[in-house]
Amino acid sequence: MALVQLTCRVRVDKANDYDGDTEQPNISAVFDLKDCPEVGIETRTQWAREIMKYFGVIHNSIQPWDFIARLDGSVKLLPMPAPEGEVYPARFQVPPDTIRELDHHEKVRRAERFAMASLLYEILSGTKPFEELTDNEVQHRFSNAVFPDDAISLPYSLIIYSGWSEEFSQELNKRDVNILQAITNYARAHPVRTGIQVVALTLSAVSFLAVPVLGAVGFTAAGPAAGSAAAAWQASIGAVEAGSLFAWCQSAAMGGAAVGGIQVAGIAGAAMTRMTDVPGLVEAFKSVCRTAKK
Repeated sequence: MALVQLTCRVRVDKANDYDGDTEQPNISAVFDLKDCPEVGIETRTQWAREIMKYFGVIHNSIQPWDFIARLDGSVKLLPMPAPEGEVYPARFQVPPDTIRELDHHEKVRRAERFAMASLLYEILSGTKPFEELTDNEVQHRFSNAVFPDDAISLPYSLIIYSGWSEEFSQELNKRDVNILQAITNYARAHPVRTGIQVVALTLSAVSFLAVPVLGAVGFTAAGPAAGSAAAAWQASIGAVEAGSLFAWCQSAAMGGAAVGGIQVAGIAGAAMTRMTDVPGLVEAFKSVCRTAKK
């Protein structure tokens, strides 16, 4: 018996006259993302940030996602039942062969991460992944670790590719990449935007990536690793103040309160908006994909 596909989509409410979060959208004013090319990247980035907040919860089965994005940057999730034994559509579905040997909870976690990555890609690019291909062709590409190349230049590309590739997410935990320097550079270039993102994004929203990224720059459960970027950062600031960004990062790496939702400077998503912000990450991703195909 064929599995039924769950809803997994984002639509745009152009009515712009909604009143409160509980109001149901006027369906006649709701459009597919591809029919809204006039919506700018700033609004789309807000939608992406809001949608990520829904993926920080661990579920017992994969959830249907029917998002309504509004022109003021807000996002509403329409309530839907979540029956067992269903799958996401091909463009949002993690290849079954890549999770076959995992336990149930890990399968759910990876399936939702993958769906989130494709939703983020659709929001920010305006098209679904490989929209011109058939479902079978899309799944064949995903199974062979082939993903849309243009995602590299999109906001949140680091999160998108990490959601599509578990291997790349794990690679971040192995490499001593200078992510902290990229965060600093971004914050200097975009102080206002960074300030907004500090308030808007929590570590829990991208918890699947936050701790690996912190580990990649040297934050460990035992403290900053010797010779790492985290150690250099600590040396540069001297005494670490309680409640500071450094203290929050270390708390998250140690499994402390930061992981539960302390609002920090978007370690995994706000300042690190594009994979190209960090030298070596694009090639690292391509290397991981080449290995995954073998």
